[in-house]
Amino acid sequence: MDDSEIIEANDMNGTVIEIGTRVKYINTDTVGVVTDIKRDSDGDWALVDKTDLYYNVKALEVTDPVEKTEIHEHEMTVTDAAQYLRKRSEALGSQKPEDISQVTGGG
Repeated sequence: MDDSEIIEANDMNGTVIEIGTRVKYINTDTVGVVTDIKRDSDGDWALVDKTDLYYNVKALEVTDPVEKTEIHEHEMTVTDAAQYLRKRSEALGSQKPEDISQVTGGG
């Protein structure tokens, strides 16, 4: 197969997958962008940037692009995480969790 050949691949729902398409691997909910597509005797495979792994396109689902939020789908460095936790702690001030040991009966 010629490397310049464009492979027409479809996800589990029949939606076209192309390089640059945002997909979700349904077994782990891993979300990433397709950076390569290849075909072999076992089927069509898409390389996902998040894991740098090829996935069978029948186990992928095309997803809509979404804005990244501060925490959701945001990769943080250890320093970023420490700063975030410090800010949250400062925002809570002297508030302490309530003692609920007598309220939550247990076994």
